[in-house]
Amino acid sequence: MKGEVRIEQLLEDDTVFEAGRRVILSDAKGVERDIEIEFFRRQHGRCVAKFRGIDSISEAEKAVGSEIRISRESLPVLEEGWFYTFELRGCSVYTAIGEYLGIVTGVIDSGGTEVLQIDLENQETLVPFAQSYLRKIDLKERRIEVDLPEGLRELNK
Repeated sequence: MKGEVRIEQLLEDDTVFEAGRRVILSDAKGVERDIEIEFFRRQHGRCVAKFRGIDSISEAEKAVGSEIRISRESLPVLEEGWFYTFELRGCSVYTAIGEYLGIVTGVIDSGGTEVLQIDLENQETLVPFAQSYLRKIDLKERRIEVDLPEGLRELNK
């Protein structure tokens, strides 16, 4: 169908793309527009969406590279102990012995275990986001406590 776009879905819950939902489409230049999802489906392992008002191939091509944003209030409620990775950005990270490692600036999807990207005075530390290295995540306090794997500091230099 004309105007359909293929999207890379970061959330595992397809209900965030149900027909009628309002989302923000942000293009590569940072121009945002509020838009409605007309329909969403999975096709050959890929996600395909149709947005109301994007009705031709040329209009769909203009959306290439855009980011689809969903308001926090619209996100599905998570079970206790679960969280969205975007919520980790800005958290302070400490070792189990209280050493300050820096602030989470991103979460890298490496195709396997995600990796916390931590910055301290322009020095980056990458820590696998794996249960064996996470001691505590307190989103209210914006604090994460980790056990660093042996040799990690040397790899990050």
